[in-house]
This record gives sequence, C-alpha cells and structure tokens, in this order.
Amino acid sequence: MEDVRSKLKGTTLKVYWHLLRSGKPTTIRRLQRSLGFSSPSVASYHLEKLMDMDLVKKNVMGDYELKKTVSMEVMSSFVRISHLMIPRYVFYTTFFFTLLIVFIVGYASSLSLQGVFALLFGVSGLIITGYETWRQWRLKPV
Repeated sequence: MEDVRSKLKGTTLKVYWHLLRSGKPTTIRRLQRSLGFSSPSVASYHLEKLMDMDLVKKNVMGDYELKKTVSMEVMSSFVRISHLMIPRYVFYTTFFFTLLIVFIVGYASSLSLQGVFALLFGVSGLIITGYETWRQWRLKPV
C-alpha cells in the first residue's frame, strides 16, 4: 500500500481525484476534456498507471472506473458525500457560524463581560476554522 501512495502524485493523483469525485465511469476522451489534457494519450497514460496500481479497472463497456480507494494524507482532510468532496473543517466552520448567529440573535441585547468573551470565542473559532477550510480547499488536487 505504501508503494501505491508513493506513486500516486501529480497528474496521476488528479486523475484519481477526478474519478473519486465523479463517482462514475469515464472514457479517455471525457477525462481529457474534463482535466484539460493536451491529448488523449496523456489521459490514457495516467489511467494505465492507475490500472497498474490496481486502483482502476476497465468495465465491459470499455470505460474506466474506480476499483478501490486509497487513504492518503491529502484525501484524509476531505469527506466524500455522494460525488462531492468536502473539506472536514466545513462542519466545524458551520458549527461555529451557527453558534455565533444564535448567540447574536438571542443574547446580543444584554452583553455582559461574559457575553463579550463568548462573542470573541465564537468569532475566533469561526475565523480559525474558516481559514483552515479555505486552506484545505486550495490544497485539493483538482
């Protein structure tokens, strides 16, 4: 498995990420257009590389589909829901955002010293998790 992780990088990782994200079989031409490759041979090369790693297989229609998934560092910070790849920090950001809105709506009229502290805690949590979500999103392969 470590051998697969060491080979799965660069453009091959982009192809794997695309297949993982789409969740459906693809053809060489469709992959070329989706990822903006210069020729079908580039897409074919990376699909063959994934087949050699036993991650992709060719179905009876001749389309390429995922055979199995690999957990990798870059992918461990994402959650797959259907065909969406969502950064894990989105859930924390949503949690802090919801708490902050509830606090502002419910308690903003009577702010005490503890209320100001709670407000600062909520805003700082929202900023930190929002930044981490943005950073994860920028690090995704495709």
